[in-house]
Amino acid sequence: MGGVKQNKMLKQVVGFVAIATVAVGLVITTLFLLSDDTLRNARANSDTINMNIVFCNDEKKLSVSQVIKYRNRTGEPLGEVKFHIYANAYMYGAKNPPIDEQDIGQAFPNGKSFGGITIHNINVAFPQGRSNRTPEVSATAEANTEIVIDGVDDTVLIVAMPSVLQPNHVTHITINYTVQLANVRHRLGWTDTVVNLANFYPVPVIFENGEWQTNPYSANGDPFHNAVHNFDVTITKPSELIMAHSGSVMRTSERNGLRTTRLESTAIRDFAMVLSPYFQSVERRVSGVLVRYFFLEDYDPKASLEISVKSLRTFSDLFTPYPFRQLTVVQTDFLHGGMEYGELVYVSKDFLTGEKTDREQHNYVIVHEIAHQWWYGLVGNNQNGNAWIDEGLAEFSTMLFFDMHPQFGVCANTIVRNARENLSAFMALVRDVGGDLCTNMNRPLGGFNSMYEYVFMTYVRGLLLFADLETIIGRDNLVGALSYFARTYKFQIAGQQNLVGALERSTNVALALFFEHYTRGWTGLLNI
Repeated sequence: MGGVKQNKMLKQVVGFVAIATVAVGLVITTLFLLSDDTLRNARANSDTINMNIVFCNDEKKLSVSQVIKYRNRTGEPLGEVKFHIYANAYMYGAKNPPIDEQDIGQAFPNGKSFGGITIHNINVAFPQGRSNRTPEVSATAEANTEIVIDGVDDTVLIVAMPSVLQPNHVTHITINYTVQLANVRHRLGWTDTVVNLANFYPVPVIFENGEWQTNPYSANGDPFHNAVHNFDVTITKPSELIMAHSGSVMRTSERNGLRTTRLESTAIRDFAMVLSPYFQSVERRVSGVLVRYFFLEDYDPKASLEISVKSLRTFSDLFTPYPFRQLTVVQTDFLHGGMEYGELVYVSKDFLTGEKTDREQHNYVIVHEIAHQWWYGLVGNNQNGNAWIDEGLAEFSTMLFFDMHPQFGVCANTIVRNARENLSAFMALVRDVGGDLCTNMNRPLGGFNSMYEYVFMTYVRGLLLFADLETIIGRDNLVGALSYFARTYKFQIAGQQNLVGALERSTNVALALFFEHYTRGWTGLLNI
């Protein structure tokens, strides 16, 4: 899945491929963050999503009042603003459901289950006046707007502007809605042990190349293409549910068996939470960042925390310092290996439960998902069209980590060798059965012939692209160039042209043809 790791699937095809508050502390980290001009500027230049959430555990339902402070950064007058409403991908009869047919048995613990989002009302407070000098004037005029839902599987919400929203002007859009959760082991859903709350809220669609990028959901990869937003989230839930979450806790209160918590995040791409009455946790503060590991069943949780801390330190040293207050790693009931969100990553509990445990794969997924805090998190990309950028960089970063930390028993050379051998085997297998083999890496998620092809053309070939580039220009040059890329496009969205341009400027080596041929299908140094 776009962003969801297909570790089990690779094993099925060609064998193993290693893919995969205390007040004082809060004040200290806040002062530390405010000293970072880049983060402060990102906060000032990002829209804010404010949510007030009530979670009913008995009905497995969210009731939400959401306000989006939306600035028109498109450069064009807007008569409407579009939002992704990904929760509708879980509804009955969806044409592009989140679950691939082959995973249905593992995804639904109690038989097929469905969910979705119901929009109750929308209110738009729009600016008065048209002065370019004062684009953010008081939003005094308000209007309720018609609820218009569009897109494949009703995953796009269209909010009409009562008055044309001029470039650089601001509007406040209030959306009241409920989300019914499906009983499914996925990004958004519940099981007997956890409630996963990700991609549940309306998020503004990217406006690019003169049009809204309303890509459909997909069981392949991560169908996400998001700008960074500031989040101010208040959630009320039963007190017995322990919460792992994006953002920092600003305050909590408790009344009549319910706990209300306010969370804040600055300039992250996605906000997520996981609830469970069974969570235990360990934590450590490192370089001003609170690292927490929430787990359901882990015979050595301190080891999981340790590799999380080392990953954070390593990638901060290699690329650019992690700019946020906290990082949460949460072991959850999740169909796939892991998933990345702002300041939070999922790791499937499947690696450490059952008859056979796999600490090595558990560790690998932790490192890979934390690498995503840089690749897609800090430096965004269109995961619908060029998923190889964040997945390839996350895989290559994971390989670097294990090469620098041999104590974890994962050989970097073996990672690359297995990737080459398994890609060769996959391509031979497709040819042998007369299948349609395409090695083009730049495709929409729906353009891959299978989940297998998606994984091999994004994770595996993405890793090999950067491994081959390392062979050509050297590790120090490549890591230095990736650091330059991260610092240049932090909090922005970068495509292949941006990536290549940054690497060329840093190394003074012409690389455009290398990337063009590789992404179009050249098999690199595979020698097959």
